[in-house]
Amino acid sequence: MNFRALSPEQSRKLALSILAGVVLGAIALVAIPTWLAHRHYDNAITDYTDKLDRYRRIAATRTEVASNLEVVRAKEARKFFLRTGAAALSAAEAQEAMRALIEGSGGRLITMQIPPAKDEGRYRQVTVNVQITANISSLRRILHTIETGTPMLFVDNLMIRSQVPATFRPGPGAEPEMFVQFDVYGYSVTGT
Repeated sequence: MNFRALSPEQSRKLALSILAGVVLGAIALVAIPTWLAHRHYDNAITDYTDKLDRYRRIAATRTEVASNLEVVRAKEARKFFLRTGAAALSAAEAQEAMRALIEGSGGRLITMQIPPAKDEGRYRQVTVNVQITANISSLRRILHTIETGTPMLFVDNLMIRSQVPATFRPGPGAEPEMFVQFDVYGYSVTGT
């Protein structure tokens, strides 16, 4: 484009459009980063205000949480765990509890084994593999006592096999004995 061939009117229009373009460019150069910065800080202020409101709501529940914590402490939750200390002590407690429970409920203990304990964060899972023979009423008492007693013990991998042939007909009041195999596990606290 030859600028010398432009008429004075066209020159003025070109100059005004260039001036308008430069002014708009300068305004955009200042306005866009300012707008982006304001948007960024507005979002940050909104986020921090929301967090502050949440923290204030949480802090407002402090007295309720403290009273609930005292209620939990009063329940002595430690009694539901096995003995704290070495895994062998916890396993011995579980083993002794199982032995007394089985013999007291009319079952007969065949064998009891203790596999290695598993640490799960602050807690240690202690398992006892148990094999017994018992009739149905004794087995019911044993399982009920395990799951409702303290320390809390849980039954897993329960397998019950009848030891009588299919043609066996028991006499009145006689219950056949069954072979029962299961795992009993409980937890002990490893740290405070």
